[in-house]
Amino acid sequence: MSTVELDFPAVTKDGEIIGYGGNQEWFSREWQRRAGCGSVTGANLAAYYAARSGHLAPLYPGRPGDFSHLTYLTCMEEMYRYMTPGIHGYPFAGRFARDFALYCRERGRHARPVGCGKMASADDGFSFVKESIDQGDPLALLILHHRAPELKDDNWHWVTVSGYAEGAAGRQILLSDCGERGLVGADTLFEVHPKNVIRMLRFSIS
Repeated sequence: MSTVELDFPAVTKDGEIIGYGGNQEWFSREWQRRAGCGSVTGANLAAYYAARSGHLAPLYPGRPGDFSHLTYLTCMEEMYRYMTPGIHGYPFAGRFARDFALYCRERGRHARPVGCGKMASADDGFSFVKESIDQGDPLALLILHHRAPELKDDNWHWVTVSGYAEGAAGRQILLSDCGERGLVGADTLFEVHPKNVIRMLRFSIS
């Protein structure tokens, strides 16, 4: 199995790694913890890009690469101001694209969203992930509804795609989901079916 994985933020507290990216459970308020997954995904992107390029350092409130818990939480809280969920949460890919672009623009950077578009097959989804990761771009993934039992807890939820794997055992997608590093089969995640509704996008940032 060949794995390609971005240098994704490992969040630390008291010298221990407590998160593969952010976790909405770290928020202080109950509604944030229930519906702040979009903000976490936005913070993951901002933290990753700031660490990747000095030019993008303004996207993160602390020193680039400082993924200490309090600094990361500050980024999540700041992103929440842009991605505040409504009564039904934050289930809008277009709004995510606009709000993240605004976050970047107000810090002097330009973010252009690139969407996956309609998938005719699982190959389309995997190809989009592979293209994005190979060029160093994580992806924001919104799972509105999915019939797969292993994705039951991820319905109506944002996660961050951080890599992929492929080989004799099949194709896998690497995810940051509530601070956990997870794997899901690409053929499962990107199965074209009326009951499966997902949205996926990346950004070109300058």
